[in-house]
Amino acid sequence: MDRLSSRFGMRGIIGTMPMIGMDAMVPMIGMVAMFPMITTMAMMVMMDRMIVRMPETGATRRRMVIATRRASSPLRRQEVRLRGHRGLSLFCAALVSFALASSARAQAVIWRGRSAGYDVTWSDRDVSARRASDGVLVFSARRITDAEWAGMEREHDAEVPVREYERKVRLLSVVGSILSLEEATYCDCGGAHPISWTRFVSYDLARGTAARPRPVAATEVVREAVLLRALAADRLIRQAMDSAHVRSFASLRALTEALKTHAIQPAAEDCTYGVGEEFPTEFAFHHVESGRVAVRFSLGHYVEVCRGMMIQVGALVPALPRWDAAIRAASTRRAGYLMKDLAAIAGERRTVFNYRPGRR
Repeated sequence: MDRLSSRFGMRGIIGTMPMIGMDAMVPMIGMVAMFPMITTMAMMVMMDRMIVRMPETGATRRRMVIATRRASSPLRRQEVRLRGHRGLSLFCAALVSFALASSARAQAVIWRGRSAGYDVTWSDRDVSARRASDGVLVFSARRITDAEWAGMEREHDAEVPVREYERKVRLLSVVGSILSLEEATYCDCGGAHPISWTRFVSYDLARGTAARPRPVAATEVVREAVLLRALAADRLIRQAMDSAHVRSFASLRALTEALKTHAIQPAAEDCTYGVGEEFPTEFAFHHVESGRVAVRFSLGHYVEVCRGMMIQVGALVPALPRWDAAIRAASTRRAGYLMKDLAAIAGERRTVFNYRPGRR
């Protein structure tokens, strides 16, 4: 994830500027799209000024005499001199309006807000965040996926070619500097059939950069001992613990290592699920209840016949004191939001990144 692949996106402007995010490129794209209108309106302004400056010769003499007479007083002469400036002002106003309209068409914003000093934008093109103090980009879901695709292209195997790679993203919760996403990934990687997986993942904006995003563990937000007890009491986690013949864990990482090879089968379901390798970071915040926060973890599919499917397990636990204010602010949507409000904010909308060989 050290660099953004320049192989994805538009040719020309975007292709030659790989480290510029798509959200920063929108105004530039708008300016390119405005070129025909700029040319037309510039000619209109020039003609407007030529009405005053046109030489008084030939067939135009009679008309110019009339114009001169109408502008005979100092006030009228000043009005004529300013006419070109008024035209230029109208041109600039139209230019700005068109740029704003082009930006709106180029990027449909699903949610935008500020949390813990970061401006977060979820659009149909990206989930991104910038420091409010200086505007520096600190996170981009598109850049993460671009880098993954670039790695696949570098490791291209002619005998087993990657035909398509796609990721659908939702911003599940925004709490302080923590963004929690749902990633649904599909890959036609050249095998007997495509593969797919769905998971939650959380990132800490305060500790990562756009080039090196930092996943964050739930234990950095809530009390680990309490979280472990709550998870051990969950029926699905308890099923995996029984299968692994363990009764307790010293840490969330230890729970992950002990249970990741044991299938979990919910009642009345044919599919099985499992604790993923990155289980401590695969969470989002759902709601607040009685002073505690509901943390939801994802369990991905365990066998390929159920590929792409996912279930959730939850724990209602107290947050560490330094996160209390951020969680309360997200719960009321004063700064960020929680999963309980996702349907009202986004409905079923997702951000889609799609890649295929040879397509830029």
